[in-house]
Parts: sequence; structure tokens; C-alpha cells
Amino acid sequence: MEDNYDHSSAEKRIIELWEHANIFAFDESSEKPVFSIDTPPPTISGELHMGHMFSYSHAEFIARYKRMRGFNVFYPFGIDNNGLPTELLIEKKFNTTAEALGREKFVKLVYDNIGAYVNEYIGLFKRMGLSIDWSRTYETISSDVQRLSQLSFIRLAKLGRVYRNEEPVLYCPKCKTVVSQMELESKELESTIYTISFGNIEIATSRPELLPACAAVLVNPSDARYKGMAGKTVKVPLAGSEVKVIADEGVDKDFGTGAVMCCTFGDSTDVEWYKKYNLDLKVIIDENGRMTNGIFKGMTIKEARAKIVEELKSKGLVKGEKKIMHSVNTHERCGTEIEFLVKKQWKVKYLDLKEKFIELGRQVNWHPEFMRIRYENWVNGLKWDWNLSRQRMFGVKFPVWYCKKCGKPKFAREEDLPVDPFTESPKEPCECGSSEFEPETDVMDTWATSSLTPLINAHWESKGSLMGKIFPMSLRPQAHEIISFWAFTTIVKSYFHTGSIPWSDIMLSGHGLDPSGRPIHKSWGNVIVPMPYIEKYGADAVRYWACTARLGDDISFQEKELITATRLAKKLWNVGRFIDMRKKQLDENQELKRVDAMELERLDAAIKEVTDSFESFDYFKAKMRTEEFFWEFANDYMEIAKGRIYNGDQSAIYTTAKAFISVLKMLAPIMPFVTEEIYQKLFLPNKELFKGMDAFQQSIHMSAWPEYKGTNGDYSKSMDALLEVVHCARKWKHEHSMPLNAEVSRLLVNESYKDMLKGCEDDIKSAVKARLIDFGKTENAACAVEA
Repeated sequence: MEDNYDHSSAEKRIIELWEHANIFAFDESSEKPVFSIDTPPPTISGELHMGHMFSYSHAEFIARYKRMRGFNVFYPFGIDNNGLPTELLIEKKFNTTAEALGREKFVKLVYDNIGAYVNEYIGLFKRMGLSIDWSRTYETISSDVQRLSQLSFIRLAKLGRVYRNEEPVLYCPKCKTVVSQMELESKELESTIYTISFGNIEIATSRPELLPACAAVLVNPSDARYKGMAGKTVKVPLAGSEVKVIADEGVDKDFGTGAVMCCTFGDSTDVEWYKKYNLDLKVIIDENGRMTNGIFKGMTIKEARAKIVEELKSKGLVKGEKKIMHSVNTHERCGTEIEFLVKKQWKVKYLDLKEKFIELGRQVNWHPEFMRIRYENWVNGLKWDWNLSRQRMFGVKFPVWYCKKCGKPKFAREEDLPVDPFTESPKEPCECGSSEFEPETDVMDTWATSSLTPLINAHWESKGSLMGKIFPMSLRPQAHEIISFWAFTTIVKSYFHTGSIPWSDIMLSGHGLDPSGRPIHKSWGNVIVPMPYIEKYGADAVRYWACTARLGDDISFQEKELITATRLAKKLWNVGRFIDMRKKQLDENQELKRVDAMELERLDAAIKEVTDSFESFDYFKAKMRTEEFFWEFANDYMEIAKGRIYNGDQSAIYTTAKAFISVLKMLAPIMPFVTEEIYQKLFLPNKELFKGMDAFQQSIHMSAWPEYKGTNGDYSKSMDALLEVVHCARKWKHEHSMPLNAEVSRLLVNESYKDMLKGCEDDIKSAVKARLIDFGKTENAACAVEA
């Protein structure tokens, strides 16, 4: 082995080794048990940052562990490159809009440019050492995936689970598209509550610009201030229209004046009252977020608000105003405040199945378990069916046309999928006999496709189906903030299409944050690009940092953790070199000396704890326990056994090599490069010398996980006692300003350790450099030292 570990050359060489040997390929003909991973397809929305490296490393740890445990690991990769995020990226890059270019030119522009991002993403994840079967890579805009997404829509229609209606929907004026409840982000924003006179009643509102859309005034029936008002009419200021006063228990008596106006529409409560009381629809905001009526026509919402307040004040109709902070629904993609517009949209009917979805969620094992509560809170809080329609141009198209004569929708035939309704026509006439159709112009919500990833991976309803082999999948790894987006919708689609949960386990990662603890956002200027750190410290170091947070927890990026990782790699390399310089033919059947047997029992205990941690997806604890054992092994056991190793003692050399290769294997899922390099440099070329220690394979990642022997722990307790004595003697030397290798005349060991340390006397003498060792009484310490 070379003097030092060079991660720069080693990592690139090892990636080539793995690719050449194709060791991460899923074998469809294998009889091994399958472990399948529903890998999150990263969205093409810009440059990958350190937060991506953080979350994607977690599934990777589990994939490598399961492979070493003998599983046939199905670990695919996907790219989510359809829908709004990709559109916005291309619009920004070329300083244009889809609307300005038109559908055909814009779609071509996106297709011409997303390939570079796909290659960039895959290249970076390869450099990070993800052990993915890259031959199983899909893109959500590919023809095959579009076919499955359209098929899902048609099957849901046949189940009676999709419908199209015209009603108030959530709308983002900036992105100019309808959004679903899943895409809302609640923000606390400053606003003003205005008290406005409606003649003989005063109402409180934060949205005076909606006065022209006022359809009713509501009060609480138990509010004595408004006794007898219900059923009467009041005049809306400025608008001049008259509206009824309605009594409803949903009105908060303590908000403002206790009287509120219902407009079409300010918020979801307005929508509920509009439907409940069959109120008049008054549309005053268009799809661009501008006013459509009167003197305010063409103004933005905020411009109209300021103008209306000015008009009201000039007429003495503003009776009070108060600054407040209140929760506002915004679009999670752009931060724009959401409006309600009335539009025809395709929806998935699922509100009637909320209890079923909670039941299905409880069939999945959640890691960490408390994340299941977030899922259930989301399901219980659902108010609307899933809106699939998006008023954008790039995405999976609805396989639907509308008859020009009767207006009925015409669905594509399953055998014709995928279809492009803009360039193709139905193969059969409408029920009314007409053959003239117009296409659906909306595209599907990107989550309508992403929710199918287990079925995409399994080639559902396709040639070469793996449904019987990998579905339900074993694991869904994902970030916790998209439980509502991805986990929930995947469970929904899986239930509708297969009657089953999509996976048995789900592991939820937190966020990788910037050094000050803030989420990483390009708009904030705090994006941390991974490659410079990979080049400086190595991919192992970045992966090590990703392992320093417990599952589900957020963590700040700290460069010091990468430095810690490089120190660990250096120590591993030095131990490997030490063994390399003193290796010799080992006797498989040799009898171990007591200290060595004690160390291997400690190793056995560590193997048990690390294995149990990985089995419960607790990579954090697995890393911590492996490190703990390794540093004790390197700093304590090797120091104790060093004299015998120098003298060629078979038992000590065997124990050192056995413990070290076990450490390498336990660290291999987390730090795959340095462990592979040591395996290739030390163990594979000398496998005959280490015969019987391991069934050596082409790669450490193809080798077997360390086996737990199930020892009784007595030797481990003896090793604890031995280390107490050694540490006691070292502490004494430190206190007396003596170097650790200084010889002492006599070491008196506490007599309570005599039975446990029987047969260890020579190793203790060697470790503390004592000429004589005795057992006897000592005061409050494991030992006493005589210089």
C-alpha cells in the first residue's frame, strides 16, 4: 500500500472498476431475495446542491448494506423532467415565457435543453458513488412513462374516480396555473384589517379590493350585536349592490367587528359559504391576477387594494384599521399569494376514502415513526379532491378530446397510448356520431406521474413487467416535506391500481441546511455546490457528513465534518499499511490468546449493534457505533497487541486483520471508496495469506456482511476491565509528565480484576511498559503505579 490515500485518483478509478464489473446490476433471474428501492427522481429545476447530496446518500447507505446482506438489490434512478419546475427553469434561462413562444416552439425549446441537465445530474450522483443500476434510469417525460401516466388517468376514469367540473380552484397568478392543496405553503405575512361601513353594519376585512365581488355579509347567530339582522339586506360600498345578511355559526365573533363579507373568492371559507348558500358568482380577478371591472380594471390586486382604500377613506367609509400578521396560502414554487378562480378542471375523487388512506398508511413502516402522524394529519385535513389540471405547456398531456358537437369528453384507447391530442385524433367517433374534436389544452400535474414511480419501476401493464418480482417495493426514501405531495399520492395511486400499498417501508430524511441553519435556496444566494468539496475532500467525506444527522432531522453543512471524515480515512489507511507491512500466512485453526479472543468478542457486539441499526434504517447509529469500535480498536487493542504483532504472533495478527476487515465492511455503505481501495490493495492481493478470514470477492461491496457469532459477553467485560487498567496507567504517566513509552517498575492492579484478567498479564505489561505486575488493593482506582 502507498504511504498515503489519494482520494482524487482512487475514487475515479474505483468508479470505473464498479462500472466495468457491473456489480450493481439487478439480476432478474436471481433467486436471491429482492430488496427494491423507489428512488426519488430529482426534479430538473436548476443546479444540484449539498442538500441533494445529503438526502440521496441515505437511500444509498441502505442499498449497499442490503447488497452485502445477500439481497438482489433493485436500485433504479429517475429524472423528473416534466411539469412546472422544468418550464420555469427554461423560461428563466432563456429570458422568455411559454406564452410568448407558443406551445410548439416552447416545448421544443425544453426538449432541446433538458438533456444537458439530465447528464449533469447523473454525472454528479455517479461521482458521489451512488450504487445505482444506471441501466434502469427513466425520465418522467419519456414516451414509456407518458404512456403509463395516461393509462393511469384512463383507468381512474373507468373506476369512476376522475371527473371534470367547473368550480372555484386554487390558482397562482404568477405561474398562471391551477395548483393543488398539496402545493400550498403557509406564510405569516403582514397585512391590515380594515373596518368598513356597510350602512347599518360594519365589517372587518383584509381584502377590501374584493368589495365588488361581495355576495353576502355573515354574522354569528349567537352574536347579540347583530340580533335581528339575518335575512335583511345591506348595500355594498362603492359597488352599490345589495346583499343579504346571513347567520352562520362559522363566523368568528372575536375577529374584527364579528361581521364579515363573503366574496367570490378570498379564501376557502368563501368557497364553502358560496356553495352552502348558493350565492351569486361575481368574477373580478383574471388569470393574470388583475382586476376585470370598473375603474379598477387592469390593476394588480395590490394596486386595486390601495385604490379602493383611498376611495373608501375619501367617503368616510373606513372606520378603523389595524396591522396584523396572518397566515396566507402561497404557491410553494414561487411564493405568490394564491387566488381562487372558477375553471373547468380534471380531478381525482378521493375525499370519500380518507379513512382508507389512513389505514393504508398504517400498513407501512415509517422511519422515523412520528412521521406517520404528519401523514395522517395531512389526510385528515384534506378539503378538496386532487386537481390534476395545469394550465401549462410542457408536461404529460391528458389523453382526452372534446366533441365539438355535443361537448362530451372522448378518451383515448389504451392500446393507442401514449397520444398527443394536439397532433392526433380519436380512432372512433363520438357517441353522438360526430368525428370533429378539439384537444384538452391543459397538461397533468407532475405529481400525477411522480405518484406512479413504483409502477414505473415495475413496468406495470408493460412488456417485461417486474410486478411479481419487485412490487410492492421494499423501501421509499424521500424528504419529509413532500409527505403530502409524494408519499400520499403514491399510496393513492397504488391503492386505486393494485389494491396494495406501494412499499413496506418509508424512510424520511430532513434537509441539508447552509452553515447558519437556513434552508438552501438559490434566491437567497446560499447554494452550496457539491463538486468543489468532493474534489477537495472526496465523496466519502460528503457522504460522511450526510450520515451525521439522525433520520428525519435537518442538519447544517459544516466543513469541519468533512475534515473529520478525512482524518478517519487517513487512520483507516494507516492501519491498513500497518497490517500490510506485517502480514504473514495465517493458520485458520490457530488458538487465540485471551486478549485477542476478548477483542473479537467486542467486535461481535459491535457487529450486532451496527447490523440492528442498519436493519432499522438508522445509518446514523450504525456509523457512530462502527467509529466507536474502530477508534478503540486502533488506539487501544492495537497498542496492547503491538509487541506481539511485531514479533509475528499469529493470534494477534489474525485478530487485527479480522477486526479491520470487519470495520471496513461496516463502514463500506457510508464510505465506499476508501474501504474499497484498502480492500483492493491489502486483502484481495493477499487473500491466500488471509484464507479462512473471508470469502473474498471482486469488490468489498460484493462481499458478505460481517457475521454475528452470538458470544456471551464475558470476554467483552474482561476487555473493558483491561482497558480500565491501561487507561489508569496512562493517566498516571500523563499526570507525572512521563512519556507513554516510559518504563515503570511495578503496576499494581486492583484485585477485583484478577479473575477477569487472567492470562492477560503479559499484554498489560507490554501496553504500560511495566517490569512487574501484581494484583492487590488500590484506592479508588483500577491500578497503582510505581516508577
